[in-house]
Amino acid sequence: MILVRATIPSSEVDPVHCGDGVEAQAVRIHLANDSLVVYNIYKPPTKQLEAGELLTQATQELVLIAGDFSAHHPTFNSTTKMNQEGHHLVELLTDVPEITLINTGEPTHILGGTLDLTFISTEFVPVAQWEIDDELTL
Repeated sequence: MILVRATIPSSEVDPVHCGDGVEAQAVRIHLANDSLVVYNIYKPPTKQLEAGELLTQATQELVLIAGDFSAHHPTFNSTTKMNQEGHHLVELLTDVPEITLINTGEPTHILGGTLDLTFISTEFVPVAQWEIDDELTL
C-alpha cells in the first residue's frame, strides 16, 4: 500500500509488469516542475522477478522503487546465499546507470539480512536519505 498525504498532488498509475505473482502498486507524485513515480513491490519467494522494465523506467522519468524483492546478493549485504533475483538486480544496476540502490547496508529484517531494497533515480542521490525506523521494526 502506498499512502500519500491528501495535500500532496498525486495520481494512481498502472504499474509495469514485474512478473507473474509479483505484487506492484504505483503512484505519481506531482512536484513543482516534474513528477516522481513511486513503486511498492512485493515478490513472493516462489515467484520470478522481471525487473528489467521496472528499473529502466528511470531512463524515462524520475522513480523511487521500494519493496521486498526476495533478492539476495553481497551487494545488498544479504546474509543468505546469492540467488537469481539478486544477480539479476545487480546486473540491471550496472546496465541502467540512471537508477541507484540507496540502502545503507543496515539489515531490514528482524533476524538480520536485507530483504527490502530501495532504488531511486540517480538524479535524486544527492538529496536522498535512507534509514531504518526502529519504531517500525520491533
